[in-house]
Amino acid sequence: MRHIRVITPARLHFGLIDLNGALGRIDGGIGIAINDPTFELIAKPSQRIEIKSWQYEERVHAILERLQSKHHFPGLHVEFVSEIPAHSGFGSGTQLALALGQAVNTLYDLNLSVPELAFAVARGGTSGIGVAAFDQGGFVLDGGHSYPDRKSSFLPSSAVGNVPPPPILLRYPFPSWELLIVSPNCKHISGKAEVNPFQTLCPQPQSTAERLSHIILMKLLPSIYEGNLEAFGDAINRIQTFGWKKVEIDAQRGVLQQTLDFLRDSGALGAGVSSWGPAIFAVGENLPALHRKTEAFLDSLPNGGSCFVTQANNVGARVKLT
Repeated sequence: MRHIRVITPARLHFGLIDLNGALGRIDGGIGIAINDPTFELIAKPSQRIEIKSWQYEERVHAILERLQSKHHFPGLHVEFVSEIPAHSGFGSGTQLALALGQAVNTLYDLNLSVPELAFAVARGGTSGIGVAAFDQGGFVLDGGHSYPDRKSSFLPSSAVGNVPPPPILLRYPFPSWELLIVSPNCKHISGKAEVNPFQTLCPQPQSTAERLSHIILMKLLPSIYEGNLEAFGDAINRIQTFGWKKVEIDAQRGVLQQTLDFLRDSGALGAGVSSWGPAIFAVGENLPALHRKTEAFLDSLPNGGSCFVTQANNVGARVKLT
């Protein structure tokens, strides 16, 4: 019997670009794929759905049942070797859904592309970063959704219905910079806590999208193309100070801002929150020293936290059929 092994990247989401819609598009996103943490699963055909997972059994059932309703197959036996933490800023929902979708796609010869899989499992309805991270890795800029004809509401991907992933405008290999990932123990924002800000705080001012677009075009993108770590860090720092990213930071009642301030004061050239956090990414010229300082800082927090060093993933998910 054929087995398939799927190993996904995680993703860091730098920010949503346009939550105003004055130009007839909304969302848009920037971010990168990273090597850690990962989903690693081993799957094989089965006559029913069989799951061995530490934290995702109910969600895996829901994803596979959704796939069964669209692309008929009898079942899947799936075991998880490693799992991305849920609702932590790493894009676990998209990577989980696409890993399962790719397993079914390959084992049952569905011949679906990654964007088609994403639509089938209802991912990519807001940001396309996670879908592109799975597909190709690297740095990704997506072009958002046509508004209001293709997408008529400001909502996160988890709450959007039949909206396909956005077009990928740019995919580029991210430099081999080391990234310090820092996760203070705090809230994991999902469900109504994620949906409500979209419903109450959008549309955002048009000037917010204009300001962010300027930083992306004239600071962030050139820094990646030229391998300029200092300029990249400066661009990331600027993004944290306004608009939707500030909404995401403030939702954690101070702990994310406190951690960002510590990282910059301790040698980070740039530090930013991924999605709603709590994951924060930082870059610097002496990351080992920053890592040691950050471990001590997290130990001083009332609820602690964790940190590790990784790099960008420039290849996407790895799929091996045996």
